Amino acid sequence: MRTWFSIDPRSLALFRMVLGVLLLADLFVRATDLDAMYTDDGMFSRAEICRRATSIWNWSFHFGGGSWGYQAMLFGIAAVLALALLGGFETRLVTIGSWLMLVSVHHRVPPILSGAENLLRMLLFWAMFLPLGRAWSLDGWLAQRRGQTLRKDEPSPVLSVATAAVLLQMGFVYLFSAIFKSNEAWWRGEAIAGVLAHSFYASPPAAYLLHFPQLMKVMTWGTFALEWAAPFLLFCPRFTARVRLGLIAALGAMHLGIGILLEVGLFSYVSLAGLVLFVPPEFWNSGPLARFLGTSAVGGPVAEPARPLARKSSPVHYATQAFCLLMLLYMCALNLNSLPSLPLAPWTPEKWRPLTRGLGFSQMWGMFGSVPSKDGWYVARAKLQDGSEVDLLRQGALVDWRKPEFPARNYPNYYWQKIFREMAYDDEQGFQLFRVPVARFLCRRWNKLHPEDKQIAEFELIYCTLTQTRRGDITVSELSREPLARLDLSGS
Repeated sequence: MRTWFSIDPRSLALFRMVLGVLLLADLFVRATDLDAMYTDDGMFSRAEICRRATSIWNWSFHFGGGSWGYQAMLFGIAAVLALALLGGFETRLVTIGSWLMLVSVHHRVPPILSGAENLLRMLLFWAMFLPLGRAWSLDGWLAQRRGQTLRKDEPSPVLSVATAAVLLQMGFVYLFSAIFKSNEAWWRGEAIAGVLAHSFYASPPAAYLLHFPQLMKVMTWGTFALEWAAPFLLFCPRFTARVRLGLIAALGAMHLGIGILLEVGLFSYVSLAGLVLFVPPEFWNSGPLARFLGTSAVGGPVAEPARPLARKSSPVHYATQAFCLLMLLYMCALNLNSLPSLPLAPWTPEKWRPLTRGLGFSQMWGMFGSVPSKDGWYVARAKLQDGSEVDLLRQGALVDWRKPEFPARNYPNYYWQKIFREMAYDDEQGFQLFRVPVARFLCRRWNKLHPEDKQIAEFELIYCTLTQTRRGDITVSELSREPLARLDLSGS
């Protein structure tokens, strides 16, 4: 148990720093859409979101106001908390505060969430119960100045229900991702090529690799095998440190490749943050690295209490461990019932709103289990008062029905990619209900910046796809246009 589920304090410290950087990076990207996505004048007004998420458990500080200034204030608070987490100042409190602000901003605009946001939220949840400030923190440095801690060159690993839970969380991500990938597209080696060619994910390096179909098959099978092996090798009972270091290197290369080849936002980097927790003490204690960290780290190698600050047998300790155990069991139930067979259907754990919604505990790790079925791009055609037609998604360029070389680059960031990708479907998730609000926002934004003769008279949000048909010995690409939203603004 100690070998499998303990975490070195220095790994916890690095994990804390990476979390802080990721939170700041996420806030920076979101801040560029402060008006577009978080105010009542944007695509997702509070009224629109509340119509879709009426449960009292969909709480959010961001529902307190719909103005740009109010949202900017909350973003500023979240940034200060993330900076404090990065430096390890009042670590426990700022971790709790960062988690609250993250859940709040996620609840404000649920349609733009993806696997990256879910995993970041889960890692931050478990981080609230971990001693992230034991090493390389301002807390340790200040406590040492007050004589409350001793410097220690060989820190003891941390073992608790929370350490087991956060490590198992990462193991479940790979295990259930591999289970969902167990289908013909992955067995035949076709899945990665299909994903890399998809309009909402493809990047320039991906387009280059598509010229090597055999390499695509090898990458597909290699990814599939690595994800199946990862949850077992991460908890290998023999040579644990060596196996983990080798596996971290392999998984790190896989995630970096995903980050380069696919437009998936922060997913790769959040996954790397979770893998940091598996870095064993042997890595930190190795020769030159140990000497370097021993002389340059803030607060010394580790801040161990000079005397117990809280008894492990205290009621608070047992209560937090019991709560972590409860949530660990719930996490297991959620993941099991995410399988198509629904083994826990009578209990439907995903329907327990106070936990799944209130604590932001929902999770589903079926990323790229299959190649997305709809592959296309949007044309936001606006007919102006002067009779000209422009595309609002291409900075007002003339309407062009040809497929862009990299359609994913038409959207400002991955949050835009997510909502536009999901709006193309008519399904039970209901994201198609946002087509009209999104269309109205695009028109409002254009009209606000242009004179009267360039105001929009009519607008259509059109989803375009190419279908390949055979005509004798020739393959012909036919353009299909599907209007998703229409607005007549001539009388406004």
